[in-house]
Order: sequence, then structure tokens, then C-alpha cells
Amino acid sequence: MRIVCDRCGYQGEGEEFRHVGNVMCCGPLIFRECPSCGNKVICDRQEMREEVERTAREVSRRVEAAIARGDARQARELLRDLSILNQCLNLEAIDEYIRVKKREVRRLEAASSLS
Repeated sequence: MRIVCDRCGYQGEGEEFRHVGNVMCCGPLIFRECPSCGNKVICDRQEMREEVERTAREVSRRVEAAIARGDARQARELLRDLSILNQCLNLEAIDEYIRVKKREVRRLEAASSLS
């Protein structure tokens, strides 16, 4: 998700803006700190989650493609990326998907070492 600082105009991805805290005790709005000027920028946590979910779906498609073409190294790297994304989402279904795909990658690696 792209964030724009309303003070200095700096634009960047959400990861560049350090999480500072919640705007209110239990709402969806959070403060992020501009890496350029330190200004606190208000962001919507739900929008950020939706962006992470979209990215996770795309990474999953790339995992499937890497396995289909026998590229175990790429699949392993993508599964690592997906695991990091799931630290934000915390979905058991993604954890299970990662476990299953890691087994497939290990089978690919074993088959390629026999060749």
C-alpha cells in the first residue's frame, strides 16, 4: 500500500513507514512515521491488510508456477516470503499451505538430486 506524507509529500510503500501505534485504543486507524521527516501519518489497517492479502495470493500463484516448472529454489524463496506475509495475516490456512508446499519442494529437490 502506498502512503503519502501529508507534511513533506514523501511517497513510499507501507513497510517504509515505521508503525508507531493506534490512533485510538481499538479502531482500525494506526499511526505510521514518515521516514523522511518523522511526521505521524494516519493509515487504515484494513486497507493495509487487504493489500497484504492480495500480495499473498499473488505469491501463492508464483509458488504454484515455480513448482510446476520444477524450480525448487524459487519456490522455497517464495514460500519464505509468504511466511513473512502471514506474520501479518496470521491465517492457519496459509500456514498449512506453506507446510504442504514445502513437502512438495523437498520431493522436487530429492528427485533432482537422483537425476
